[in-house]
Amino acid sequence: MFLRVLLAVQLAVPAPASGQDSPPDPASLTLPDMTPIRDAGIIRDGWRHFYFHKAGVSYAEAYEDFRDCYRFLPVPGANGLLPMFVPWTERPGAGHDPTRVNNYGLVGSIIGGLVQGTIDRRDRQSRMRRCMEPKGYVRYPLAEEPWRQLIDSYSSRSIALQALVASRPAPDLPQVTR
Repeated sequence: MFLRVLLAVQLAVPAPASGQDSPPDPASLTLPDMTPIRDAGIIRDGWRHFYFHKAGVSYAEAYEDFRDCYRFLPVPGANGLLPMFVPWTERPGAGHDPTRVNNYGLVGSIIGGLVQGTIDRRDRQSRMRRCMEPKGYVRYPLAEEPWRQLIDSYSSRSIALQALVASRPAPDLPQVTR
């Protein structure tokens, strides 16, 4: 009886489709201007805007690494506080929590709106760093505008762009260490 149930469960789980998440052709990607900038201010502020690189990694390997790390990025509008109830029919953190209320009034909303972009950027970047650096990737500074084009609001296209940059030859720049 137990084996029948186990077999039924295994048959009910769909097999992954072959080639479903294969990386796009790198020749079809258009990178932003990635020329190394010698501006001391940009190098000093490399902790704000940077890209990852790993010596000897292939485009396909880098694509899988970025795709894996994108799973840990925060979901906008989700409340990550515990305990939380998640119905069987929904993904945790996938929906907007209508019970979240701003208790700080109009002034608090204005101040929060001014700093929210910085907080979101730091939250996403810290999660990417904690995932990519143990895999052997290092960071290099980048100017803000090319960084925005490379990140592309953390879309699926940005995975391919960042993988392409990470698999290129290392730039002649100092690494970001902080």
